Amino acid sequence: MKVLVMTFLTDQGKKASLRIKDVKDTLDELSVVSVMDTIIEKNIFVTTAGALAIKDSAEILETTTEVLNI
Repeated sequence: MKVLVMTFLTDQGKKASLRIKDVKDTLDELSVVSVMDTIIEKNIFVTTAGALAIKDSAEILETTTEVLNI
């Protein structure tokens, strides 16, 4: 499974992250930057740490699951 983790700095100077599961293999940096800019511009999410104000980082985490026969 691939998960996109977008991390922002809030207007209170704290970090807040959004996770999106099952992202497509074709997802590129330009698309992520655009989405993060839109999230900030439209003030879509409010967190307990304040409004999302600045892009900090983004990464795609890939995990695998191996079922063990026990």
